[in-house]
Amino acid sequence: MNRHRMSRLLFFFTLVLLVSAMPVAGQEAVELSWITDLPGAEEVAARFSEYHPHITVRVDKVSFREVFQQNQIRLGSGSPEPDIVSVDAPVVASYGFRGWLLPLDDVFPAEQIDGWVDALHESSMYDGQLLAPPIWNSAQVMFYNADLLEAAGLAGPAADERWTWEQVTEAAQAMATDADDDGVNDVWGLQFGQYNRIYQLQPIPESLPTAVLGEDALTVEGIIDSDDWVKAFTWFGDLHNALGVSPQGGISSGELFRNNQLGLYVDGGWMINQFINDPLEFNWGAAPHPYWEGGEVTVPGDSWHLGVNANTEHPEAAVEFVKFASSEEAGRLWFDVWGVWPAHKAMLAEFAEDPANAEFPQKAFVVAANEAPFVTPRPLTVGYLEYEEILSDAFEDIRNGADVAEALSQAAGRIQREMDKYRPQ
Repeated sequence: MNRHRMSRLLFFFTLVLLVSAMPVAGQEAVELSWITDLPGAEEVAARFSEYHPHITVRVDKVSFREVFQQNQIRLGSGSPEPDIVSVDAPVVASYGFRGWLLPLDDVFPAEQIDGWVDALHESSMYDGQLLAPPIWNSAQVMFYNADLLEAAGLAGPAADERWTWEQVTEAAQAMATDADDDGVNDVWGLQFGQYNRIYQLQPIPESLPTAVLGEDALTVEGIIDSDDWVKAFTWFGDLHNALGVSPQGGISSGELFRNNQLGLYVDGGWMINQFINDPLEFNWGAAPHPYWEGGEVTVPGDSWHLGVNANTEHPEAAVEFVKFASSEEAGRLWFDVWGVWPAHKAMLAEFAEDPANAEFPQKAFVVAANEAPFVTPRPLTVGYLEYEEILSDAFEDIRNGADVAEALSQAAGRIQREMDKYRPQ
């Protein structure tokens, strides 16, 4: 840790001690800034201010992309705002590498840390330090249209039955139909919610099992262009081309599923409330995330985290807010307001054990809750943004029929050149 950072931390913890000794009546009004696109942010900020009347959290709403842009501009320039930093899980390492976030190990109680899903705690860390506690989760499941499966002569999986990708492929082929023979399916067999992002496609190679990043967190050549990756994404490419069971183009998988045009749909637990509150017009269910026969079970998860700007002028107040926003109480508020999938083991255990969730559709909560032990973090690397963006291009090429080995080889070379920029000179 450099001298500048150590001096800031000493100043920060001195402030914490001083403020804790001050009477409430003597506390000065503080306004914290928070740039975010998260639904429910205003409600969480308002609840926090009920407990801390002298602290106001100003929620500055922007688009998803603008969150990253504003963070890059403001934190990169050393600005004291935003005080509270919205940090998508895979960029924790990048922000930590740049020294943009305050370490929080010594100010978070162990019981709160232990209450988070293990994979989410892992992705909160960089260089052995807690930098960005989790506030959301996104454990994935496989939703299915039971009516389309029945029409194809198949039964849907049980709530505790994890299909293999081999089984999924057979079912997808059985359901995919082109009734008017115009070359475009009326019903598709399978699609992912985010069909061109490593976030949701990571389990395809990882379940074989095989690595998605080198042990040094900077090596990709020989990994994402390996025989295992070629095998995994040949299957993915075939779904969209040779087999013709997955739609190409810029489609909305969720809309296709809702419109009775998609049989199997892999997406996050947050969709459950949407399907219950705005009921689907067909029988549906949810099952555990698929895996390769003989391989390992690995499930996408994780989501938004929060950190404290290393240059904030209000470190103690910002820390208090991040503590609250990542608490179980806030997790319940996030869920009640927007159906956000919780990051807390206790809430997931309640979902799994609640008698009200014994039958579908509520049983989908049980399915998603039971996936928590299998959640795997996205690659924890300072070069994640480059890794993701270049792979997304490759996945789109593969969806459109490109040679898989060539697409992955080109991606590996491009990503490796970006990664090498982060190596010590």
